[in-house]
Amino acid sequence: MRKNTITFDNGNQAAVVTAGRDADAQSILKTLDIAQPQALIMVFGGAKGLDDSRKACLAELFRNAIAPAVADAGALVIDGGTESGVMAMMGEALARNGRESQLLGIAPAGKVTYPGAPKDSNIGDGAPLEPNHSHFVLVESDEWGGETGTMFELARALNVAVATLLINGGQIAESEALQSVRNGWPLLVVEGSGRFADQLSAAVRNATLNTSATINEITRSGRVKLFSIDKPALGLKSLLQQIFYAG
Repeated sequence: MRKNTITFDNGNQAAVVTAGRDADAQSILKTLDIAQPQALIMVFGGAKGLDDSRKACLAELFRNAIAPAVADAGALVIDGGTESGVMAMMGEALARNGRESQLLGIAPAGKVTYPGAPKDSNIGDGAPLEPNHSHFVLVESDEWGGETGTMFELARALNVAVATLLINGGQIAESEALQSVRNGWPLLVVEGSGRFADQLSAAVRNATLNTSATINEITRSGRVKLFSIDKPALGLKSLLQQIFYAG
């Protein structure tokens, strides 16, 4: 396990730990030297295929609902850490608040690039890390999804109230949503954000739909709450606060 510091072009510095897929979660947290949060929000999915108006709605939710709820609760945010989609929106929203909250990105080491990356890295088309994160864990994997196990191990190790948020997303987000409800955590789904989030939303609203085994299990869990992308941001903030303070 290795710890380094990344200095991004915007001047932000972030701690980064590179760890094996079987690394102990408590050891990672100790090496990362992350402050113990009071709550946790995990963000799954992306923004693929959305038009500009929908992306603007999502950005508003991050600015006016998620970031304030995180700050008020003293929560940590965990996401995929790359400079794209909802992860970029998350970083930008917290940066607007002066980076008062901790933002931990977890990604496969073999799929990302960042300033000062090892010279032996052969990633030609890697995804850049998002520059407003405070911490990163890079899991020794060359596949998207290779980091998922570590992400959930870290979340459980924190032993705090957890809210999970599904926006858009594909197969990896589907797997993450399933693991979320299996852990007994509430899953907030942004309805109208596209792709898997909308498939799951439709199944929640209409139990007679012919859906996959994964969607059936998620909907039967009773842990899914829908929030329309078109609703005022304060509604989502309120839902998050209810989860944080109930925990």
